[in-house]
Amino acid sequence: MAIKFFNHQQYDAPSCAEMLSLGVQQTRPHLSFLLAILAVITAVKPLAISIIAIWLSAAFITMMIGFAFKSYSQQQFTAASLSLPKLQLLEKVGMFYSACIGLLWGNSSHLLLAGEVEHNLVITMIYLGVCAGAGSIAIFGLGHFLVGSIGALWFFIGYFPYVFPLHWLELSGFFIIYHAVLMRMALERNAIIIANMRLRRDKEQLLVQQQQEVEKAQQANIEKSAFLAAASHDLRQPVHALMLLGHALKLRLPTGENVRLVERILEAGQALAEQFNNLMDLSHMEGGIYKLNIQRVHLAEFIYRQSMGHQQVAQQKNVQIRIKIDHRLQQQAIESDQALLGRVLDNLLANAIKFSRPQTKVLVALRLKNKHIVLSVYDQGIGFPLAEKEQIFKPYVQLNNANRDRAKGIGLGLSIVHEAKVLLAAKIDVKSTVGRGSCFSLVLPQSPSYTIQPLVYAAKPANEQQSLDKLRHRKLLLVEDDPMSAQALMTWAQDLGLVVDHHPQPDTVMMAEKPDIIICDIRLASIKDGIEWLSEWLVYWPDARGLLISGELAAETHERAEQEGLLLLSKPVDPAVLLQTFMGLLR
Repeated sequence: MAIKFFNHQQYDAPSCAEMLSLGVQQTRPHLSFLLAILAVITAVKPLAISIIAIWLSAAFITMMIGFAFKSYSQQQFTAASLSLPKLQLLEKVGMFYSACIGLLWGNSSHLLLAGEVEHNLVITMIYLGVCAGAGSIAIFGLGHFLVGSIGALWFFIGYFPYVFPLHWLELSGFFIIYHAVLMRMALERNAIIIANMRLRRDKEQLLVQQQQEVEKAQQANIEKSAFLAAASHDLRQPVHALMLLGHALKLRLPTGENVRLVERILEAGQALAEQFNNLMDLSHMEGGIYKLNIQRVHLAEFIYRQSMGHQQVAQQKNVQIRIKIDHRLQQQAIESDQALLGRVLDNLLANAIKFSRPQTKVLVALRLKNKHIVLSVYDQGIGFPLAEKEQIFKPYVQLNNANRDRAKGIGLGLSIVHEAKVLLAAKIDVKSTVGRGSCFSLVLPQSPSYTIQPLVYAAKPANEQQSLDKLRHRKLLLVEDDPMSAQALMTWAQDLGLVVDHHPQPDTVMMAEKPDIIICDIRLASIKDGIEWLSEWLVYWPDARGLLISGELAAETHERAEQEGLLLLSKPVDPAVLLQTFMGLLR
């Protein structure tokens, strides 16, 4: 097996370049010259002037060769890439410098004096120290170390018969053993350095690969979210129309079996709408594209409002919703993302009601615990084993729905809760007992709290008929380019007694009569979108009230609407919610 004297003969070019760079950094040409001066200064016996002059001149020349080698090598390393021929040239130049160092200190034997033990001991100690320190040049390759070591050893012990005539042979043997040990230690050190370099390079490559995989996964999530957003927008239009037409049909039918059928249709539409919302929410959170909208949230009002949205479903199942708020939090507000916090509470309440038995209670509690605000939802439902705690937060996992009953959802609610708690920097605590019920607690992070004055709620209309009476003969301006959604909304609004003026394109709106309410879609066949158009129309008709309805769920769209002070409802809109919105706008 051929001996490989150079690094480029056994390592790839990047490894070879890195080892050469490391060796150049460790090179200290001035140290050899300083040690040469030290050898002269510390000499016990005076040396001949000619020997000192030759010795220091040789040391100075060697130092300059070292500086030239170091400077040239550093210039090459600053280049964009180091080719193999240049690497080979640098290694040969480095070997020449190593040979110069070996020759210099090998000839330090000329500083030895016959019969002067103390003097020779000082010179020998300096020589041995230089040899031990020269082990660092092994990083340049085996050839560098061999040339320097053999050159130094050969010339140093070659002078022993003149200085130590009686014991030169034994001393030579000891020096040979010393150099052999140094060589072995240097090569072992070199092997460790090379192994560490390879491990570091492998680690860096793994980190790069990992980063690439993360970027691919993030890009896939973004593309998935974009696809879902586009598909969701198109699919929401017919669901939106279905729900409006279903509600309009319900208003036209007398009581009876047909009304119950229509209610089932509306329930199916609402379930489909919730599934759309859950899919989009989970997609945005997993894709890392959800943008937090931090604002002040009045806790008591927030809990009462979110709970009221579940009262109808709870009553249908004969489940009572109870609310208990710590007196210290009755008038407190925190800074959080109200929409995201609402999604968490909605999902927890929906699950609690869904899995509760009739004639039981669901408790929504807000309390202080160790200076943290804790929002808990208790139910008296069927419960689940705590061993399956981790499973319930996985998408599409439903522990008590083996038959995939769509009335119990599709298993995304708690996945959204899990993703939302990460964004909110909160914690989820789960307790459950099979057959007795469960408790899900959201432990909110500490944040600045504010005291808010008690809110005064406006009186509600006495009944639905009074609400409908207020809408009769009011003028509704509808700007919607989707024929199905437009026709459904027109039918529903006209059944409520509204006078509807529909414009598929925004360019013709200014010719319309002054409206009481303007409903505008966001995505229109125009350079400007619905937000810009509605803002202009409200300036033109300051007494009118505006409302945006769109299947666009991007957070940026909602933020723009909020900045313009416009109300935005996402398709498909619950007709009951839309009716309440009309009443609020006209109040």
